[in-house]
Amino acid sequence: MLFYNYGMRPIILQSTPYEALQSLARFIKAVRLNQEMTLDELASRSGTSRSTLTRLESQGTGSIETQMKVLAALGVLDQILSSFASPEKQLTIDELKKMSSGHQRKRGRRRTRVIP
Repeated sequence: MLFYNYGMRPIILQSTPYEALQSLARFIKAVRLNQEMTLDELASRSGTSRSTLTRLESQGTGSIETQMKVLAALGVLDQILSSFASPEKQLTIDELKKMSSGHQRKRGRRRTRVIP
């Protein structure tokens, strides 16, 4: 898959959205187990049901809101959100055009015509 970031440079993703959800599910489970937290404890802290957490950890399915609640309850939401860098400045259309074109066209040299 190919996406473009704010600098119009291509970003090649190595995983599909499905694989990303599976990675997030494994991450959530690993953090929960590392903190020695049961599903019932996490369900209580995140305000979700135990069955929702089971489905989230095993299949990677769940709403974004549920995923954010669970990550917050595990104390890792800020860590994940900090990885999303916002652009420092907005680019103008001219700047985007310059970045997308690999080179800038130069004028050719004028030839003088010699009259015999």
